[in-house]
Amino acid sequence: MRIFFLILIASAALSAAQGQSTKKQEAKEFFAHQHYSDALSVLNSEPGLVKTDQEAKFLFAICHYQLNHLNEAEAALQGLIRSEKAPYPECWLYLGKIYHAMHQFSKAADYYKDYLRQAKPTQFSRQMVWDDIRRCANGMEWQYLQTEVVVENMGRAVNTEYDEFAPIVSPNFSNKLYFSSIRPGNIGGSRNKAGQADSRLGRYSSDLFSCEAQGSSWGQVKAMHYLLNSPQNEVLLDFNADGSVLYYFKGNSPEEGQIFVDTFRKMEERTLSTNPFLGPISPRIGDGTPFFVNDTLLYFSSRRPGGFGGLDLYSTTFSKGKWTAPQNLGPVVNTPYDETTPFLARDGRTLYFSSNHPGRSMGGLDVLKSVFNKLAGRWTEPENLGMPVNSAGDDAYFRVGKDGFTAYFASSRKDGYGQRDLYLAYFNNFLPEMELPATYQPLYAEKPQIVEESIPKARKDLATEPETPKQEAATNPVPELPANAFTPIYVRSEMEGLSESNKIQLERIAAVMKEFSGLQLVITAFCTEKFSLPARLFKGIKKAEQAADYLMEQGVAGNSIFMRCGDAGKATLKGGNYSLEFSFLKPDGFPQDTALPDLEMGLSPAIAGHEIQRNLLYKVQISSLSGQYNGQMIEKFPGAMVEKNPNLAYYRYTLGAFSNYNEAEAFRKEVLKAGQKSAFVVPYIYGVRADRPMARKFVLRFPDLQHYTN
Repeated sequence: MRIFFLILIASAALSAAQGQSTKKQEAKEFFAHQHYSDALSVLNSEPGLVKTDQEAKFLFAICHYQLNHLNEAEAALQGLIRSEKAPYPECWLYLGKIYHAMHQFSKAADYYKDYLRQAKPTQFSRQMVWDDIRRCANGMEWQYLQTEVVVENMGRAVNTEYDEFAPIVSPNFSNKLYFSSIRPGNIGGSRNKAGQADSRLGRYSSDLFSCEAQGSSWGQVKAMHYLLNSPQNEVLLDFNADGSVLYYFKGNSPEEGQIFVDTFRKMEERTLSTNPFLGPISPRIGDGTPFFVNDTLLYFSSRRPGGFGGLDLYSTTFSKGKWTAPQNLGPVVNTPYDETTPFLARDGRTLYFSSNHPGRSMGGLDVLKSVFNKLAGRWTEPENLGMPVNSAGDDAYFRVGKDGFTAYFASSRKDGYGQRDLYLAYFNNFLPEMELPATYQPLYAEKPQIVEESIPKARKDLATEPETPKQEAATNPVPELPANAFTPIYVRSEMEGLSESNKIQLERIAAVMKEFSGLQLVITAFCTEKFSLPARLFKGIKKAEQAADYLMEQGVAGNSIFMRCGDAGKATLKGGNYSLEFSFLKPDGFPQDTALPDLEMGLSPAIAGHEIQRNLLYKVQISSLSGQYNGQMIEKFPGAMVEKNPNLAYYRYTLGAFSNYNEAEAFRKEVLKAGQKSAFVVPYIYGVRADRPMARKFVLRFPDLQHYTN
């Protein structure tokens, strides 16, 4: 009887071991096909396997790492090191990767070095690990650099646990974003490498998607139609200048496909065939990630022969009906590593791109910036944008929106939802490389009127670029004008346009603006109609835009006008439901004894003593949108305001009103605690939004600005 029981126990043990072996093989199969969730589910279904089998324990840890479960992965790897007599050397490698992803660079470097001590001298990964140690050294140095940017994930409405990448803002609608994604539900379903349906081990191909801004968040994700998306991989590449043409890649793999163009034809006008792009680039020779500049200049990355190694950046121009032979951007930009996803700013000489060169990166691909020096005929040494734009993951596809404050990019950082997620970067100060000369067409003009959109005087740092007064100002007396000459304009209703008397006053303001170069005009609007607060703010700023449009028709440069609309509260306006007030900011070097409608509001301001009229004002920006803000924050917190510059596409929404920086900073933290994803402090000097260079010039007049500039 005893022998019978021993045989029974042995048979049960053998059966369990065979079952565990089958489960491990199944988990390894899923792991090899990058189905980490499925592999982890199999391992979790057999707890004894993970406890007793070293290889299963290691697979368990790496699955957690790949799924962004860093704490679980770290605990499992530490357990392997403590419990196994001869743990895999890769345990130390992945502990280094985990702490690298957490931006604990010093600790990561120590684990990388431990791995090198454990690994064989012939191990092929040794050079890659040395590169990661160099990247950790960069991270230790750069993590404390102060950057004036806030980064946020675009959220679960857009991102998934799968792969989202290649974001591009619509050229015509600043609240619409296009991107590519590999996710369940894509056309063609899950397929293996041979292109056959395989729901168990196959992978989805990438499709094209769009999403739209809804208030302060993004959502309404929609797949492009079936004549664009297919069972093959489709990857969004770019738009042409006016947004009438979409360029995209279609193919079974990155090397087996072609670039096509779509002209947004109506569905009934489409055919099953798509027009190929007849340009100088081809995925078959390693070309990709093109960026089109005004339809005549093209930047792209390529592995074509003759480069410096890895992916290099190239350019080609369209001239006399054909594209020129692509030119490598040279050794200042390109390296033996990968340089990819180029974006050229609107100034035509500032290039953003991503590189994984260990001397330029703190993780994988990092976003860099280089400027072409025309006098020297070469690119400047690329600069890393630093954290939080860059991370220990791959950060690429970086593009700045037309507003000059917002950028979009994809990142594989481990605090995201999946493999790669889409992110937004909000810059505190306008990026001057996004300035562009604009053509303004007055309604009555036969020819376009060119309005120069150079960097406003207030944005220049006069410590490094002192401004020289005009010669005429030094030799000829400046005519005096009566102070406070311009009283507010009142309009009764939303539908009422500018009256003749309003236009006469605006023409007088335009004459002053043209006579005295460098003046900054502030138009302050209020609306008291019975709408919601967000609607009142937006309708008020639209009324200010009517006045700005008329001023530009008179020849006033758009970049010299700043518009804002504040919360009128329970106040009433004596002349209607809308008011427009006018004030000026004099540039440095302007004769101070010149009498102008001075830095205060006009006679009898529409709402006397309103907080918006302070000479120094701090507010907290919460959003930058192409239209009306419909979130709850504006109703929840005081001091709501919307602002706009005629030459920028976005409306910026701010809250609060403070005379000192510390109060504004405390308020910012309160707004973040209330659920706002991003918020930053902005100063206003005599009504004009100020960046740090401008604030430095006014520190002697307003000492509290030291807190902001520092």
